[in-house]
Amino acid sequence: MRVANKDAKQYIDRQEKFIGSNTFGEQADNLYVVYSYGHHFPMYIYDRQAGIWIGNKGRYSVSTTRQQSHCRPSDLASVADGGLWLDNDQMQRYVSCGSMMSYMEYNARQEVA
Repeated sequence: MRVANKDAKQYIDRQEKFIGSNTFGEQADNLYVVYSYGHHFPMYIYDRQAGIWIGNKGRYSVSTTRQQSHCRPSDLASVADGGLWLDNDQMQRYVSCGSMMSYMEYNARQEVA
């Protein structure tokens, strides 16, 4: 469904597919991912297995920062409140891993290697 970015939060909170102005939300395995300007910048990930939202702490542009504000899930905790915030490379890796467990296993293997 096509929506204005300022109205996207209601779709995001329900983890529903949407298309906004250079933003979109889609299902990816056990994840729901909200993107800005394509798959290279995942703004938010909801991991259904872990039951948590993860936010991208990176900044890309003024327009992306505005999109991050419009699309921020209602129950994503801030960094100060214990929320999980990753940089963009970590967010992309998380999406490609498909779950927190796979992401943690990948990171553990990288540390051993």
